[in-house]
Amino acid sequence: MSTSTQSVGRRPQLAALNPVAKLAAVLPAVVLALFTRDIATPAVIVIAAAPVIIVGARLRPRAILIGGAIILLAGAWTTASFALLTRPEVVAGTPVVIDGWITLHAGALCTGMATSLRLIAMMLLALVGSLGTTTSALVSALVRQGRVPYRFAYGAVAAVRFAPRYRQDLLTIRAAQRARGIIDRRGPVGYLTRTRRSLIPLLAGGARHAERLSLGMDARGFGAHPHRNDRHPAVLRPSDVLFIFAVWSGVAAIFVITNALGLLTFGTGMAGPGW
Repeated sequence: MSTSTQSVGRRPQLAALNPVAKLAAVLPAVVLALFTRDIATPAVIVIAAAPVIIVGARLRPRAILIGGAIILLAGAWTTASFALLTRPEVVAGTPVVIDGWITLHAGALCTGMATSLRLIAMMLLALVGSLGTTTSALVSALVRQGRVPYRFAYGAVAAVRFAPRYRQDLLTIRAAQRARGIIDRRGPVGYLTRTRRSLIPLLAGGARHAERLSLGMDARGFGAHPHRNDRHPAVLRPSDVLFIFAVWSGVAAIFVITNALGLLTFGTGMAGPGW
């Protein structure tokens, strides 16, 4: 008992939360961030979400550095791409930042930066709602708190788990073909040849796996009763409710403050006023 209690106590905070509670907490924030067109609101969301991810998931310094570098590079690329795609006549009244083989206005750069920050904010919010969530915990929470019929929940999980199995079967098939001396040349033609040769064995293996899976589910009485018990059922604790209201309150405070300062604008365009 003591070992089990210690193992549960060492779990990261985000992993200990109810999966449905995490989704309910971040989904409104993601929707609101999707329609913002300013720079300040998604920037504040990024600054607030980053510590939650680092502390809640107990990320190691190396993971923090690698993740930060990827986010910075992706943000810089997105900013430059959307700035170059902004219509020049829309931002013609703003100062010119670059005047050479291309003309880049400050308004276009702000549009690209707002779009980049919006995407990063949505990605970090999605990480807050998904980090530490296991498949079994998500299914149990969807069935118990989300009121999703367990036939659909477990059926969807079984379908999702086909993808890594198909990948492993494909690697096994190609390794067996190479062992038999079947080696294709490089390039697109060789790739198409390997794909055509592996398609039938891959589909046959998938059909056999689906048949074994269906027989196993029938043997366990899947679908025979309206309800099904879980070995580790998901429960909604007071900490989950507190997390939901904390996220909602924080996001609401961010939008109220930015709106009061006149920084918040809403719109339907994905790339801001320059698109």
